[in-house]
Amino acid sequence: MLNPLRFTNNVIFSSEKGIPLRLKPHKAAEVVLHQKGILGYCPVTLVDEGRVCKGDQILVVQYKDKKFAFASEEKLQKFVITPARYHRAALPVKMPPVEDPVSLAAL
Repeated sequence: MLNPLRFTNNVIFSSEKGIPLRLKPHKAAEVVLHQKGILGYCPVTLVDEGRVCKGDQILVVQYKDKKFAFASEEKLQKFVITPARYHRAALPVKMPPVEDPVSLAAL
C-alpha cells in the first residue's frame, strides 16, 4: 500500500468513449431517430432473440459516439454490463413490415 503506482503502471484505463453513458429522460427524448444506432431498434433483442424490436425513446444509452434505444430496462442493463457484445449489431437486409395499428375511425 505504500507504493500504489506499482499496481497501476501497466494498466490501460478505458477512455470516456469506452464507457456506456445513460442519457437522462429529457435528453433522450430530444434524440431524433436518425441519430440513433441501428435506427432506434433494440440491439439486445436483435442479438439475443434474433428479432427486430423498436426501442423506447426514454431508454437511451450513448456508447462510442452512437446512441442506442432499448425495449426495456432489463435489456438496457444487459447492454451496460457487456456493451462490446451488442454495439456492432446490424439490422437484417429484409426488414419485417412496420406495425402501424389502423384506427377504426380511419376505415
